[in-house]
Amino acid sequence: MPRIVDHEARRRDVARIAARLIAVAGVEGVTVRDIAREAGCSTAVVSHYFRNKRELLFSVYRNAMTETVARVRRRRDRGADLQTCLEAILPLDRQRRDNWKIWFSFWATAMDDVRFMAEQRLRGREARQLIVELLETASDVSAASPETRDMQARRLLAVVAGLSSQATYDPADWPAKRLSALLAAEIAALG
Repeated sequence: MPRIVDHEARRRDVARIAARLIAVAGVEGVTVRDIAREAGCSTAVVSHYFRNKRELLFSVYRNAMTETVARVRRRRDRGADLQTCLEAILPLDRQRRDNWKIWFSFWATAMDDVRFMAEQRLRGREARQLIVELLETASDVSAASPETRDMQARRLLAVVAGLSSQATYDPADWPAKRLSALLAAEIAALG
């Protein structure tokens, strides 16, 4: 009897393995052969699920974004404050730091790939809108006009991205306590 394979689960597994390897070695440091070996399959199996390495990176990027947005929304839905929700994005543990490494790899590719750049613009706008939603429900930030909310969201997005890039490249100098304190100061400055 032929073995039944859950193709969607297998595709997710391959993408998860690729994500882990990309976070360690970067896109250029990982081959389809590396991914296949780690997954315990042939390169033909990886190629069955992803036409090429760029498509695989695209999938890995989207998975990291989807996972992060879901983490933020879960915190918000449980009634967490603005700081706690935004900390869901910061690289405060290995998984979130790996997501930032994946995003950096994606961004480098987006610089010369129209499809990746369009995806990055879309995800950047979605991130800003998510922060607007968080601000609208935040009791620790005063009410503001839609224009002011948009500027606050842009400011917080820039702060989170800046803190995260520094913490990803130099985690010893940017421990969780420092990241949280700087984020708290920025939120307090919003009023």
